[in-house]
Amino acid sequence: MNIFRTLYRFTKFEHTIFSLPIVFAGAYLGANRHIPELRTLVLVALAATGGRVLGMAMNRILDRKIDALNDRTKSRELPSGSMSLQKAILIATIGLVVYLASCAMLGPLILILSPVPAFFLIIYSLLKRFTWLCHYGIGIVLGMAPLAAHVAVKTSIAVTPEIILLSGFTFFWISGYDIIYALQDIDFDRKFGVHSIPGRFGSTISQVVAAITHIIAFLMLIAFALISASGTLVWAPITCCGIALFMSYIPCIPLPVRFFPLSAVAGIAGSLIVFF
Repeated sequence: MNIFRTLYRFTKFEHTIFSLPIVFAGAYLGANRHIPELRTLVLVALAATGGRVLGMAMNRILDRKIDALNDRTKSRELPSGSMSLQKAILIATIGLVVYLASCAMLGPLILILSPVPAFFLIIYSLLKRFTWLCHYGIGIVLGMAPLAAHVAVKTSIAVTPEIILLSGFTFFWISGYDIIYALQDIDFDRKFGVHSIPGRFGSTISQVVAAITHIIAFLMLIAFALISASGTLVWAPITCCGIALFMSYIPCIPLPVRFFPLSAVAGIAGSLIVFF
C-alpha cells in the first residue's frame, strides 16, 4: 500500500481532473457533438493519462535539485529520498509507453503527430530556467489536450472555430492558475534565480497578469457560446467558471486552494459548455 500511496503522491493523480474533462470535451466536438465510440474514448483517455504521468514524472525528475532547496517542496519523493531516481524514470517510461501505444491504436495519423505533445510534456518544466513566461509552457501542454482529442476522434487535422476557442480557453485558464500557484515561491525564485512572473514582478503585478489571462480565457468561453449552436443553458457553466475565476483572487482564500480545487472547478465548468 505504501508503494501505491507514494506513486499516487508522485504523479499527483488527483490532478488528472485538470485534463480529462477538457479532453472529453474535445473528443465530443471531434465526434460532431456526439459521444465517440467506447473504444476511441477509452484510448483517448489512456493517451491523456499516460501523457500526464509522463509530464508529471519528468517535471519531478528535472526539478529534483530545485525541489530539494525549497522548503515547500523538499519533502517530495525524489528530494526526500522516498523514491529513487531509477523508479521515477521507470514511471515516466511507463507513461510514455501507454501514451504512444494508445496513439498507435488510434491510427497512423495520431501516431505520426504523437511526438509533438510528448516533446512539450517532457521539456516544459525546463522553461523556468530561462524565461519568466514559463507559466505559459504548461498552458501550451494542456491547451493541446482538447485539440489532440478532437483530431484523434475526427482522424483529421481539420479544425473548427469551436475547438480553437476551447483549446484557447484551456491555454489561458491553466496558465493563469500556474501564475497564482507560483506566488507561493516568490522569495525562493528570487534567491535561487528561478524564472517566474511572481519572482520577476512581485505579487500585485503577477495577480494582475493572471487576472488578464483569466479574463481572456473567460471571453473565449463567451465567444464559444456566441458562435456555436449552444442553447441558453450554456450560460450556467460559463457563470460557474466565472465565479470560480473571480474567487481565485480573494485574498482570504489560501493560495493552494485557489490552485486546487478552484482551478478544477473553473476548468470543469469551462469544459461543460460543449454539451449545451
